[in-house]
Amino acid sequence: MNEQELKNQWLSYDKKLDQLLSINFEQLKALRSDKAQSHIRSFTKNHIAVMIFGILWVLLLGFLFYHGRDNVFFAISIGSILLFNVFAVALYLKHIIILTSIDIAESITQTQEKLVQVYTSYTQTGRVLLLQTPFFCTWWYSEELVQNAGLTFWTINLSVVAIFTTLSIYLFRKFSLKNTSEKWVQRTDKFFGAEKLKKSIAFLKEIEEFKKDR
Repeated sequence: MNEQELKNQWLSYDKKLDQLLSINFEQLKALRSDKAQSHIRSFTKNHIAVMIFGILWVLLLGFLFYHGRDNVFFAISIGSILLFNVFAVALYLKHIIILTSIDIAESITQTQEKLVQVYTSYTQTGRVLLLQTPFFCTWWYSEELVQNAGLTFWTINLSVVAIFTTLSIYLFRKFSLKNTSEKWVQRTDKFFGAEKLKKSIAFLKEIEEFKKDR
């Protein structure tokens, strides 16, 4: 075998290897894209269901606020909870709009960016909602109660409010993107469905890494 024949043979091997890598890449891309798309659709459906429930909850809170507005303590408590939930519903709607605009076939990079944006916003929304917790302890206050309740009552009740306030602030600080590797955060993501977004991001990242390796 002369030198030219050897070169030709190597070129043939290189061509076959490139073809094989191309086939593997397309197979990987199709498989991972389908899985990512499936997780995105599932998360979007859950998100829509939660948003619908949130809208109904907001309407109920609005009804209660309107009819209980004469009680300043009730109005402040329910009004605050109402604002927190209006904020959450608005962001959920934004998430759904972003998710439904995703087309993996167009750009994997853009899809990753949108998924990261939704996951980040979703996490921040959950953190903010935690801060409404103390208001669930004060909605039943009334002027008569405030004026006539004794020291023992207020000691116990304010201790409960302080505990829930401290707990909500603690969880707000702990439940952040910096702690996503912690097991309790991962379990929370799994329970509320955010794990599906993380898996979709991982699938798309795998495609990008394989593409770079080629």
